[in-house]
Parts: sequence; structure tokens; C-alpha cells
Amino acid sequence: MSGGFNPAPFTFGASKHSVEETILAALNQGDGTGLTDEQASYNYAENFAIARAIADVWSTNKRLANQWDANRMTDFLGRWEAILDLHPATTDTPTARRAAVAAKLALAGQPATQQVIYDLAVRVLGSIFVQIANASSTTATASVPGGVTIPGGVTLPDGVWASGIANVAIKVEQPAAMTDQEFYTTAGAILPYLDGLLPAWVDFNWFREDVLGVGFFLDQIRNLDNSGFA
Repeated sequence: MSGGFNPAPFTFGASKHSVEETILAALNQGDGTGLTDEQASYNYAENFAIARAIADVWSTNKRLANQWDANRMTDFLGRWEAILDLHPATTDTPTARRAAVAAKLALAGQPATQQVIYDLAVRVLGSIFVQIANASSTTATASVPGGVTIPGGVTLPDGVWASGIANVAIKVEQPAAMTDQEFYTTAGAILPYLDGLLPAWVDFNWFREDVLGVGFFLDQIRNLDNSGFA
């Protein structure tokens, strides 16, 4: 069915011919008119063998290039997870692991803006993400009586003892069909991403509201575990 060009899964652009056929045609044309391109000739057989070898190298190189594509990598998946400091669970599927690598790679060179954090939360947390309840400021502030200059660091102005730290609070919710183990695994997955994205002076965590709202409610489950407080 393939006219001797099987397997031929790839095509060049809009061409209807396989890679092997395209290369073979180029080789035959390069020989000029002095050599025949009849299928029964030795010249055709030699060019055919060369075309198959070149096509095999081309397709192998194409598959190798996929190892740098987060959505297609297979053999290099474990390497990229080690490079990006990702620690997938033993139950994670290859698809989920590739999605985690893609999310981490997407942060490269990105500033820690609210939009970047929001997009990250949507991608990593999925259906349990609700909103960013509190976003980080651009700087952390501090002052001490008399002021001080830290060698190799910052200069703190004169003032009362005070310190401000930015905080990123991500609100999540647990769907009724999701078990506690699934929920904590999903919610906790956002923390390594934020740790690498946010500056050292930014605090971050996720929280969820009690069924009665924000605050501490006696005898409610998880009342101090990960509930939100006003």
C-alpha cells in the first residue's frame, strides 16, 4: 500500500509524499540526467537506501527534540523533574507529571505579579482554586529606632520597631467528590512553585473557609488546620 516506503508516518508540509519519497526524489534529481532513476536500477536502489537512512535520522532527531517539549517528553521527564525540583507522587500519571513540568517551565523569567500567580494557581490547582485573597506588594518595609545599614544588605530607616512582609493567600475549596488525601495533595502542590517564584520576603500559603464562614468555630473540623481568618 505504501509503494515500498512503509513505514512513512511523516509528511513535509502540504506534500502528499512521505519523507523517504521526498528525499529520494531530491537524490535522484541531484544525480542529473547521466544516471537513471528507474526503480529497477542499481542507482535507484542505492538512493533509496540512503533516503531511508536519512529519513530515519530525521525522525529520530524529531523524537529527541520532543524531550525538551514539556507536553511530549518521555525519557527525559525524570531529568526535568530533578532539574526543576519537582517531586511527583508515585500515583501521578505521566500526563500529570508533564503538566507539572510545563507549569514550572512557564515561570522562567516571569515576574511575581498577581496575574502570573493567578495563572499559576489556575494551572496547578485546577478545580479547587477559588481566588487570590491577598496579593503581594512590590517591597517589604521595616524600620528600627536610629536606623541601621546592613553591610551588603539594605538600609533601614529611623523609626519605631516595625516590619512588614507581603503575603500571598490563595483561597481554595474542597469539592464534595474529592477525598481529604486528594485535596491536600492537590492544594500542597502549589507551594513548591510559589517558593521558587516569590521573593524571600513574601509569605504565602493556601487556606479554605469553614462551612460557617471565616473564623474559628468550636468543634468544627479543621478549625485551626487550614481555615481562613479575617
